[in-house]
Amino acid sequence: MLPFIKNRALLSEMSAEPHALASFRIDATRHEPGLIEEIALGQSIGAWDERFVDKETLERKCARIVTFETREGYHWATVAFPWNLWHGQLGWLLTLLFGKMSFYEGVQLADVWFQPTCFGESRLPGPAHGIASVRAMTGAAPNTPLLMGILKPNVAMSADAICSLYQECAEAGVHIVKDDEIRHDESEKYVLERVSTVASLQARRNFKTLYAVHLQITSGIDELFVRALENAGASALLVNTWTAGLGELQKLRSLTRLPILAHPALAGAFGIRETTATIHPRVTLARFPRAAGADFSLFPSPYGKLGLQRDIAVDIAQCCTTKDGWHVNETIPVPSAGIRPEHGPMARADFGFDFVLNAGTGIFASKESVSASVAAFRKELYGQ
Repeated sequence: MLPFIKNRALLSEMSAEPHALASFRIDATRHEPGLIEEIALGQSIGAWDERFVDKETLERKCARIVTFETREGYHWATVAFPWNLWHGQLGWLLTLLFGKMSFYEGVQLADVWFQPTCFGESRLPGPAHGIASVRAMTGAAPNTPLLMGILKPNVAMSADAICSLYQECAEAGVHIVKDDEIRHDESEKYVLERVSTVASLQARRNFKTLYAVHLQITSGIDELFVRALENAGASALLVNTWTAGLGELQKLRSLTRLPILAHPALAGAFGIRETTATIHPRVTLARFPRAAGADFSLFPSPYGKLGLQRDIAVDIAQCCTTKDGWHVNETIPVPSAGIRPEHGPMARADFGFDFVLNAGTGIFASKESVSASVAAFRKELYGQ
């Protein structure tokens, strides 16, 4: 029998090998307790057979069951997956944790976290910028939230039109302006054109407002194009994490120090409620984006049209910013979707100061001008 660690044994009993830890919630009316051993054994070393691999290697690569209990109709288990199984590749880790298990009804990947030794220069670097760094870049005041504007709709919008809206936002006091996640360009030259147009205005007017350009990732990241964006003056990048892939977000982090905004497109397919999600939102919208190095994580607020439950939204934000065991910068939470000025005080009550309030139609599709709309947001958010 392989050396599983059960009954809440201490993690210190394991070797010095760094581990990723995953919490699973299993419907006890559908599955026997033995399913957790299938996860630990089957998803790490598969069929154990010393005819092909020596026992020492198998034991070193085998995932460990750290805790297990049955309560309130569910089996709850924590399983530790050693670094030498996934080597810092988060997309592969997700395959190990939930690839096959996603076909089992009643099994939820409830949480993922990492031992501190998983972080560092030769391991997971985490986000490049914390909240203090972003405040310094954007000129935001200390101990205040930031305000973001989504250029809506900017599909096919010209570089000059985008630059004009950017200028209005910068003059009105928006800290970050971003492309819509559905923005697409048939040629990279159009992307570079709007980045350079905005960058030229930034330099002339000394604007600190960041412009997050949508980095379309359809067949892998082009390192040369990332360099071209940097040379054109890009100040931030927007990535659709779950359509591009965790591995692509992780690769992008290794290529640039520009702030990266992780968009949640498709993540809702994993579920948005505590009881029905197959992968809990804290995993898709906080844990994995932060481990991959996203500086911002966008997610539906409790207030707008897509409305996550408040406790889940707050949990996501806390997982983005907690210091507990995360020896890396925080990922800045960005509550989004259907945001209006009156949501500002609610967001401050729920998320404190270290977050970005993200508004699209509330700024660009209201009956007021952009400057008047931004003024309404700033009045509610800052009392100005």
